[in-house]
Amino acid sequence: MVWSIIKSKEQTCNQISILINSHKNTELLTESDVLHILQLNKLEWKGKAIKEIDPASIHKILAQENYIKTVEKVHFIGSKLQIEVTLFDILLEVQPKSGEKFLLDVNGTYLPYSPKAENGVIVAQGTILYNFKKKETINQGDHLLSEIFTIATLIREDTFYSALFKRLSVNDKQELILHPTDGNLPVLFGVAKDAPNKLKSLKYMYDEVLPYMDEGKYAQLDVRFKNRIVATKSKT
Repeated sequence: MVWSIIKSKEQTCNQISILINSHKNTELLTESDVLHILQLNKLEWKGKAIKEIDPASIHKILAQENYIKTVEKVHFIGSKLQIEVTLFDILLEVQPKSGEKFLLDVNGTYLPYSPKAENGVIVAQGTILYNFKKKETINQGDHLLSEIFTIATLIREDTFYSALFKRLSVNDKQELILHPTDGNLPVLFGVAKDAPNKLKSLKYMYDEVLPYMDEGKYAQLDVRFKNRIVATKSKT
């Protein structure tokens, strides 16, 4: 057994397997990105003896990358180097009124912006006065951002709404507006209070009322009032 372990360490590594666990953001970090990270950090593997490759060093480097939540494994299977990582699950792309764009994951963790984070991500725009906070999560002081996060979470958890709303905005009164993907009838949502009931009423509106309305006559839907939806007529 001892002899086989010694012999295995003398083997040359000529193969690498990279497994990336992600939810919807499959392009956020790819296999080629991981290989590039290793190359930038001068962590050579191809053609090197296994004993010359330190899995702990690779683990440490990858754990510092912005979009990797956890490094699951860095080990050898025979002469093959196997790496497995899990990415952050991105929920929101936040576009502040001033400053740089940033991302929020499903747990409210701030992450730097990446143009690769598009699939399944909701975009928040408008009068948003927040900046990126490195290695932090949403706290009680981030009131508006918490409201946006709450509503975006509810949208994503519902297949109907996740297909309908990909963008929301904040007006000067700090009220949230949901924008349908078809470009019709934005929804003045207000604040996150009673959000589940608002969304439930809105779904009934889409299923039972809107099919019989001439949407061209209206400017927006307003769900700020309890148990009531107001369709505001267009001024034109």
